[in-house]
Amino acid sequence: MPDKIRIGLIGAGWIGSHHGLNVMKNPYTELVAVADADPKRAQAFLTSADIEGNAYRDYQELLDQPDNDTVIIASPNGMHAEQAAAAAQAGKHIYLEKPMALNLDDCRRVAEAVAKAGVICDMGYHRRFNPLVQYAKGLQAEGKLGDMVLAESDYVHYIPGDWDIWSWLGKADVAGSLIHAGCGHNVDLLRYFCGEVAEVSCFKDIRMPRKIQVETEDIAIINLRFESGVMGRCILFVGPIRPFTFTLHLYGAKGTVYDNKVWFDSIPRFDQPGHEEDYLELPKSWIPDNVQGGIAETWDKNLDAFIDDVRLQRAPFNSAASGFNTAAVCFAAVQSAQEKKVIVPEKMPV
Repeated sequence: MPDKIRIGLIGAGWIGSHHGLNVMKNPYTELVAVADADPKRAQAFLTSADIEGNAYRDYQELLDQPDNDTVIIASPNGMHAEQAAAAAQAGKHIYLEKPMALNLDDCRRVAEAVAKAGVICDMGYHRRFNPLVQYAKGLQAEGKLGDMVLAESDYVHYIPGDWDIWSWLGKADVAGSLIHAGCGHNVDLLRYFCGEVAEVSCFKDIRMPRKIQVETEDIAIINLRFESGVMGRCILFVGPIRPFTFTLHLYGAKGTVYDNKVWFDSIPRFDQPGHEEDYLELPKSWIPDNVQGGIAETWDKNLDAFIDDVRLQRAPFNSAASGFNTAAVCFAAVQSAQEKKVIVPEKMPV
């Protein structure tokens, strides 16, 4: 690999701009090009970041250039599959924002294109690098939680009903399912701790009033049974009168992680009256939030891991096949709610 990994950014909107700035902070990377359907926005980002790169309207034109070997895809959700498959065919390593695609067939197309091209692809499920998640993963690896029994993670996000964002969010042909777009993070984390999912059942609905109504769902209860026998649950709720809430509850035979509170069976009398607060308390700042640049919102760490995967030519931390399996669970939840039955999700070897 060259001294600097040369990166092209596809999508210069809100999240793409954050990724572009994080590229600039990494000592092993150089941002050389930006593509956006609005070329003025692409050039505006390059100018504001003081980068002498190339701006393109057509992402394919960026992929055709030899001055980049790696791309970040942060375009609108409905473009992810087409652009990721094209990037793989062009031999580019890929950091792919979630959701992977709007349907499972397109997710499969991306994963197969990546495998055929032999390029590195990491998914944008950045919450695996949250410090609370990493601490809990360490406890699990050390055996301090014992065998996992139950795992839960909820995504509760207040977005006002009069925001123009609803003109595309929750539209099936533009953004896809909110279960995948939002709860994909939660499903990915539960897979991280519990392995692959064997069965999915789900109820979903549209309940919150808003100026432009969603087409897919704004509330869902997703039940999971993992191949390991662990039971799981996720709740998606977009619009409730409550601050952004992202939970992680892991119940093991020897210990429990309940957000930033940890109980072990070795703590004396933890279950007796008067000892309810006898637990290990982790920093509240570790609880997953929605504050860009905060210690809990780890876009930069996820991107840095991808860059190291490319630089060291190592196996992806969260591969396209893993992204497919997360997407398959989310789409199985949608199917379960529609058909009112338990669904066995598809899966790929990871």
